[in-house]
Amino acid sequence: MNLANELKNKRIAAIDYGKRRIGIAVCDILHITVTPKLLIDTKFEDKFTRIAKFVQEESIDALVVGIPERDDDKNKEFIDEIKNFIEKIKEITGLNVYEQDESYSTIDAVNTMISIGYGKKKRREKGNKDKIAAAIILRNFLESNE
Repeated sequence: MNLANELKNKRIAAIDYGKRRIGIAVCDILHITVTPKLLIDTKFEDKFTRIAKFVQEESIDALVVGIPERDDDKNKEFIDEIKNFIEKIKEITGLNVYEQDESYSTIDAVNTMISIGYGKKKRREKGNKDKIAAAIILRNFLESNE
């Protein structure tokens, strides 16, 4: 799937979906920089309202949602939950929503935090992994669609 022309000069946001926390990262319109941007704690705020507001504030043109592409049945319920989330996001924002394999994005996020010098305390802060995982999902999506 090569979406390079369709996404050219569009600001894209990626979502690392979790039951408790949702990390969001964005890229610039040239798709050069990817920045971890927002953490939504679903215990304290409505995820759909917050995402809709974020999309408007940040002038987002398309969304990418990480979804595990493993073929084991133990993730089926969670994958179904993500697919329902994607449908609701499409409905609320009116944007195209693309899926990107997010397998191992959290592990990659921890390794990224280590490589850029985050200490153990900073790595344990709630949400850091989620925002960086969203950035990794977005970077992988952009690279696979160049």
